[in-house]
Amino acid sequence: MIDKRYRIIILFALLAVGSWLEGCSGGYRLGSIGGPSIQGIKTVYVPTVKNKTVIPGLQSMVTNEIIRAIDNDGTLQSSRNVDADAELDVTITDFNRIILRPEILDPFSTAEYKLVITASVTLINRKLGKATIKGAQVSGSSYYFTQTNMPEAQRQDLPLVAEDLANRIVNLLTEGW
Repeated sequence: MIDKRYRIIILFALLAVGSWLEGCSGGYRLGSIGGPSIQGIKTVYVPTVKNKTVIPGLQSMVTNEIIRAIDNDGTLQSSRNVDADAELDVTITDFNRIILRPEILDPFSTAEYKLVITASVTLINRKLGKATIKGAQVSGSSYYFTQTNMPEAQRQDLPLVAEDLANRIVNLLTEGW
């Protein structure tokens, strides 16, 4: 009789500890990641991003940042050949510079800007032969303060905007939201 009660108590204790550990997992999960858009995909080919804006050199910067973000995330592997499981087509569609704050002493001058790059993202699953994400709009942004040389300040901020855009694109792929 005591042996049976002892087993029941140990069983409940193990269940309680297991539930507690599951709650402390910090967002880690078992099973498939990314939702239906990347099921069965392990490698992604990222061709050079298309640029429909007037900002030169933006396509190579964003392409490199997307590849870096995919490699840093670790859910998928970037592939430089066309034998990959999927192809990620990205087109930069818009580039905006938004005025955020005027200078204190000169209200006709701007002290802070926000740069925003918007891109259209399509993920083509080659195993299924169709686009699983089609034309999703993703934006990346960053803030910068004006300096004496305004074009130089914007040029220095472009890599940060490209990095934010790349991270948001990879989150779209891997998070499945």
